[in-house]
Amino acid sequence: MQGEPRTLARGSASPVDRLTTWALGPAPAPRLAPGERPVTEVALGRGDTAVLTDRRVLVVGRNFERSLPLAHLALVHVRFERIVGEIVAGGIAIVLALILFAVASPVRTFFLNQALSLESAVAQERASASAAAGEGQEPAPPAQGQGLAQGLQKLMGGFAAAARAIPLVGWLLLAFAAAKIALGIFGRTVVVFTAGGSDLTFRRRGRDRLLREFITEVGGHLPGPARPGAPLGPAASPPPTVPPSGPGRT
Repeated sequence: MQGEPRTLARGSASPVDRLTTWALGPAPAPRLAPGERPVTEVALGRGDTAVLTDRRVLVVGRNFERSLPLAHLALVHVRFERIVGEIVAGGIAIVLALILFAVASPVRTFFLNQALSLESAVAQERASASAAAGEGQEPAPPAQGQGLAQGLQKLMGGFAAAARAIPLVGWLLLAFAAAKIALGIFGRTVVVFTAGGSDLTFRRRGRDRLLREFITEVGGHLPGPARPGAPLGPAASPPPTVPPSGPGRT
């Protein structure tokens, strides 16, 4: 049908895109001016869509709509880049995981030894309490320091039990690091529109062929530069042709 936009093949949606669409619903359709004709569009992920019309480039999302007139575009740039920050974050997570694996056993052993070293003090406290109960005396109020050994032993035992989870945290950090490094190597395609000193930028994971096709379509609709020697206005129009004069001509 005439006036309908040509939609570039979108490919398979990512799990994040499907979850976002399920939770928030589809993004609203772009609002075009009267007489404005859509040319093509491409999905950007997370419900966002870039639309090329015969007048401008629109990026439409659930909570925003950005627009650049084609006549004002000074630069259209598309590039692929590795995400260095993701790779660095993955490397830091690997280092932290190795540190946790290295200290897990010593930390647990330390707290267990502390708990065992308090065993004699705990036994003495229990013996004192049993002797007082055997003589039929009312238990005296605990003096300062009494019962402290038992409390510290329980605390050290709790720390030793918690130290068992340190290797699990290390494995989780390794999984996080693997995901970060994979995303960093997978990279992203970045598109930048520059007009009047302002930039409109959007990105998509991986080498996105669809974005490149979209930019090619945009480039084909940009106003071209004036050809050298082309007329620029009425003043540049050629002078009228005058017939040659001669004998017998008036």
